[in-house]
Amino acid sequence: MSAQKKATRIIKPQENSITDKRDSIGVIFYGSEDTADFFKNVYKGIKIEAAALDARPELLLKYSPMSAIEQVKDIDEMVQRGIKGLLISPIDDPIVADTIQKISNEGIPVVTVHTDIADSGRIAYVGTDPYKAGQAAAAQMCTFCEDGTEIGIVTGSRQIKVHELRIQGFVDYIKHSRRNISVESIGECRDDDYKAYELVQKMMSDSPGISAFFFATTGGIYGGCKGIFTMTTRLKFHVVTFDVFPATREFMKRGLIDCSIYQSPMHQGAHAMQILAGKVYDGRHPEQEINYEELSIKTKECLYL
Repeated sequence: MSAQKKATRIIKPQENSITDKRDSIGVIFYGSEDTADFFKNVYKGIKIEAAALDARPELLLKYSPMSAIEQVKDIDEMVQRGIKGLLISPIDDPIVADTIQKISNEGIPVVTVHTDIADSGRIAYVGTDPYKAGQAAAAQMCTFCEDGTEIGIVTGSRQIKVHELRIQGFVDYIKHSRRNISVESIGECRDDDYKAYELVQKMMSDSPGISAFFFATTGGIYGGCKGIFTMTTRLKFHVVTFDVFPATREFMKRGLIDCSIYQSPMHQGAHAMQILAGKVYDGRHPEQEINYEELSIKTKECLYL
């Protein structure tokens, strides 16, 4: 399931008989479409909001590999295709920030969704507060774990700002919790199930005391949880993840995942599209630059498993 370059997909909302020419809005997510359950839900929200606009814009969708250079190429390609605005989940790298700043200066408004990037000229960010999300995950972990618990953290990429801030929030909360709980290992799975499977096995081999995992990303949860099951027969093993997808439900039902931090992906997409459309079609600058979505905690008691 490695992240491979995908061709641009063009999603055309319902035909408008008044005009044959529609504006185009670019949508760029990081990672691979094959493992992008979270972004597929974000995109549903974007599509719903776009279809409700009088302009009925085309949506040009791309998944960039976790590479700043590749994401810059994708942005440039979108600009060459004449997009009127861009929704993007950016790689946190100066060359991506500079590229977003450049197109913003050229009059193409940009809204970041799910993860942000500093000094880029984007007009707004829509997503959760990742630092608080990490703290929320740590607070839940502290309720499940006994003193002496050693924790492993699986992240997607250290170049994804939302992942990094979640880890910071989690680690800071654990340090100040006055609990004898420690983070022993942090590794990248690149949001890939195969890599996550191998990563958790290596982390548990290198640190045999690990008896809990925090997944700071939505990618790789299935592979990571399969890897945990392969490596341990412990009755008490704790996992905290993000969002609710088939893999999350499966491993909640099997008793491995204790809870998941839910971040309303469809609403993130719809809200980001609303802000961008206001700028593109009405010249309206967003009321707020930072737009945080509420978090909620999902346990197996909340879900139909």
